[in-house]
Amino acid sequence: MSFSGTNRHWFIIGAEFPVGQFLAALASKLALPYTSRRLDSREQLSLPVGMSSSPLAIIAVSGEDDDNVGHIAEWIELLIAQDIPIVMLSSAKVFKYNEVGSLEDDEMTGDGALIALENQARQQLRHLILRVNQPFSLLSGDYAVQLLAQARSQSGLKLDNLTRIAPTPADDIAQVLYALLQQIGCDESLWGTYHYCSVESTTEYGFTEALLAEARQYEDLADIRLEELKDVDCEPSETILDSKRIKHTFGIKPKPWRQALSRLMRSYYRADQKN
Repeated sequence: MSFSGTNRHWFIIGAEFPVGQFLAALASKLALPYTSRRLDSREQLSLPVGMSSSPLAIIAVSGEDDDNVGHIAEWIELLIAQDIPIVMLSSAKVFKYNEVGSLEDDEMTGDGALIALENQARQQLRHLILRVNQPFSLLSGDYAVQLLAQARSQSGLKLDNLTRIAPTPADDIAQVLYALLQQIGCDESLWGTYHYCSVESTTEYGFTEALLAEARQYEDLADIRLEELKDVDCEPSETILDSKRIKHTFGIKPKPWRQALSRLMRSYYRADQKN
């Protein structure tokens, strides 16, 4: 029987994290069957009564945060035991820092915990691993929100303007996962590992500059000064991923992060006004 990723019942694991929230919103909008699970939940993955579709699990947060690693490993173990297909977020940090980017089949010499989680997930034949660069969402506690909080509490920020990053919006990541699952049923040889990151790399300094420019439309941040860290104080840690494979295989083209930043900023301030 052929596989259909969009007709299966999605178990969104880590639904409290940004990509999980956007996936749940997308599934609701498209009337796709899904169930949300917190990452630290241990509820059984049983289908709702009367549901005839088969399950699919999407682990919607990577193991970059040490607090998440153990939970993700336990979920993968459970999913393999129940023979449930696995879709999992991972990170560019499986590679050591380099300035030219990395391909899916390059040697992984970076974060050992991330590498172990990927290898564990690969024990399930039907697995999709999506590595992403520097996700941002402007949801509670994320990278962009932390930068805004620092800007509000400090008159000046010293930021890395040497290390290249590729800020990638969480709602785009959710859309990419959906697009992958739409097409996976056409050819099951498409299971495997893929990269996705936004068009146009920048630096932490450059991203914060754009972030504050957007935020100044909604609040007074005129007095915030940005300074560049000295190169010797920068600690390169991010690899820019090469996204050619996902484009050539699925026709998924990277999108500009600046447009997404403007969109997510509007949502951020609308939510703030409601609170």
